[in-house]
Amino acid sequence: MASDDVAYNCVMQTEDDERKVGVRLNKDLVKVGARALRTNMTKLGPLVLPWSELLTYAANSALRQAAKACQPLSAAVPQAWLQLYTPDFRKAFDYFCIHTGGRGIIDGLEQEMSLSRLQVEPSRASLYRFGNTSNTSVWYELAYIESRQRLQRGQRVWQLAFGSGFNSSVLVANRYG
Repeated sequence: MASDDVAYNCVMQTEDDERKVGVRLNKDLVKVGARALRTNMTKLGPLVLPWSELLTYAANSALRQAAKACQPLSAAVPQAWLQLYTPDFRKAFDYFCIHTGGRGIIDGLEQEMSLSRLQVEPSRASLYRFGNTSNTSVWYELAYIESRQRLQRGQRVWQLAFGSGFNSSVLVANRYG
């Protein structure tokens, strides 16, 4: 995304009129973040989602394509079936480390991904204790999960972080031993 000027310029370190260095966020930040998340989820999904989610997504995609090509089919099936299916990543991961860029980011991902309060607790605790530490916040959250929520052998953690410039990173960690 760094080759995209809109993405690159949405978070920048600059000087203000008083020559104080700070971070400038522009109005495209949420749109760019959503695009980065969608790209990461599209690439990550086939690698981590269970077959049931992959098959449901494939069937939905095929039905939407067929309905687009055949109008009578579009009228015959329930409209809910023609909505884009978003795979349930909760079926792939036991824990989530969400970038602590602010309450709005955590709230938004909690709502969009239907995460429970317990699943976003590490993110909220890290935001409260350390503030917005950019994309490094996910490591504080992983430590929280290991110490408070007792990460068990075989469980998987999805670390999802955003940073300036604009970058987005995803790490999937498995607990072995």
